[in-house]
Amino acid sequence: MATYADTLTFTNGDRTHTITRAAVEAAASRLTPAHQTSPRNPVWFALVGGGVHYVCALVKQATDQDVKVDEARLLLHDLGFQILAWMWTRTSVEAAHPCHGGTKSTAPGA
Repeated sequence: MATYADTLTFTNGDRTHTITRAAVEAAASRLTPAHQTSPRNPVWFALVGGGVHYVCALVKQATDQDVKVDEARLLLHDLGFQILAWMWTRTSVEAAHPCHGGTKSTAPGA
């Protein structure tokens, strides 16, 4: 089982900042969950409590720092939050997922 951090530091520009699991949970409580709004361009989300939130919006709300999406999703993952991706096209849904051994699903109806 993976071990996750309660507190992380990251560099944005020339300054070091801190993000905590508790700050992310508090940020999520202040944001409208993405699943309650219409789809927008952001494609990376984190599941916090019962809500799905845009990763960059969560980090911004938790730290007052704008970070790139790749850093936001890694920070949130390392704090133990589940990361989700929005699949826009049938091709992306059909594509093999790297965690599934690189093959398409053979489940009935797949």
